[in-house]
Amino acid sequence: MADEGFIVLPDDASVQILLFLPTSSRRRFRLVCKRWRDLIDDRTPERHVRTKILAFSSQRGSSRAVVYDDHDGRRRHEWTYPWSHGAAFLHIVGTCNGLLCLHESRQMTLGGGAGCCSTVTVTNPITGEAMALPPVPPPRHGEQFMGHGKYSFGYHPTTGRYKVVHVPRRRRRAVDVVQVFTLGGDGDGASWRDVPVLAPDASYDTSSGAISVDGSTYWLTAFSDRVMALDLEDEVVTSFKAPPTLISTNAGWRLTNVHARLGLAVTEASPVTGLVTRVEVWVVEGGGEQRRWSRRYNIIEGWERCWITAPCFTHGQYILRKPWRMHHSYRNSRIRERLYRHKVGDLCGVDGKTRQEQPLKGEELTMNQEDMNNNLVTLAYVETLEPLPSSIR
Repeated sequence: MADEGFIVLPDDASVQILLFLPTSSRRRFRLVCKRWRDLIDDRTPERHVRTKILAFSSQRGSSRAVVYDDHDGRRRHEWTYPWSHGAAFLHIVGTCNGLLCLHESRQMTLGGGAGCCSTVTVTNPITGEAMALPPVPPPRHGEQFMGHGKYSFGYHPTTGRYKVVHVPRRRRRAVDVVQVFTLGGDGDGASWRDVPVLAPDASYDTSSGAISVDGSTYWLTAFSDRVMALDLEDEVVTSFKAPPTLISTNAGWRLTNVHARLGLAVTEASPVTGLVTRVEVWVVEGGGEQRRWSRRYNIIEGWERCWITAPCFTHGQYILRKPWRMHHSYRNSRIRERLYRHKVGDLCGVDGKTRQEQPLKGEELTMNQEDMNNNLVTLAYVETLEPLPSSIR
């Protein structure tokens, strides 16, 4: 059987060949034609691979990434990332398809004033490959950056491009430009590019980070009444309303990843003790002008001193939480966190209304003392041998 001079293989044979290719090649081949896109999406397992939990924590001098098995919760991988300087701090920006994006920053004194040195690195911990991105260029107009801003690491499934997004931090929290770096990009794509923000009243909330989910990067505005959205394909910034719960005076909030969709966790604290008493999690349904929020979880906190995890809040049929307690030693006191996963459904009654429920008894994931720090974050992780984009290696 032939079509325009090419032999058309049966679907089963094509699938067997595609399975021998790395995931990065399969993503590119999705763009060839509709038949190939459908074959890759429906018959190759990448989209159905179960993600694992990656917990990232930092203590003085180094940071640690631990991957837990999805079945028994035991440690599967562990990597340590030393800091380059005693005054530095290294945290994780995000994960995409098994690649980790790390950001190290430290305050410096420059010409009698304060400054900030910042390094962004993308690495595949399985293969050991790593690449350091060039520094973010300074602003072209008079106002200076106030230290490093918000970083996010995203991937667009249609273009197959990985992008690092920087939302600059300024004296005023207005945002008129974001900076984007495309991994593997050619020409201007191989450097930081300014992307203008034309959406009205664009700003950022200093207490909530940026997050990339399903081909877009999101962050909250200064008053947390709207969500800013950067489409990683056409690089256009828009905004849409946040859930109405944010009006609460005792609420805190942060953007989360809920089953690979944008979520927003709203925590309500007791005005007396300051402890979290209730957690609502809202999830975006639809896209573009059809976006709407639906309340997915409404959880009464039955344990004292417990925080939800972020940016990844769910893993399969579990939600992730981190109870904490104060640890006292001879020299100082510090917060120690533990990581738990709890089986919880969508918490919706038969009438379709969301009801409040307490999570079922959780399972503690195995942690060392070195992992129990008060900056524990959780992310979704997929083990891969995919090579890094080659343009800046």
